[in-house]
Amino acid sequence: MATSLASQNEWLVILPDKPGAVERRLAVRAEHLKVANERAANGIINFGGVMLDEHIKEGEVPKFKGSVMLISVETKEEVLEIIKSDKYVENDVWDLEKVEIIPFKSALRKAL
Repeated sequence: MATSLASQNEWLVILPDKPGAVERRLAVRAEHLKVANERAANGIINFGGVMLDEHIKEGEVPKFKGSVMLISVETKEEVLEIIKSDKYVENDVWDLEKVEIIPFKSALRKAL
């Protein structure tokens, strides 16, 4: 993958979960986040998080809908490589048939 961040394209990636994937998601979440944080430190992932059917309520199983992230690489093919190497794909969480990869250009970013 290219490493010059100044020349990278941004891609908004929407990754719906497969039905019934909550347990599989939770089982590999720590591994998924470890790699995602490494990619963020390298400037590849600019933000990411879980999409919900509703906000998480104390004591209830979360109602996950999928994930969303902003990836900075040159090509859509590189985005697909990143997605396909993720623990959520390896563990049948994300529905690859419904993934959306959208060219994107940030107008505003606010740090957490």
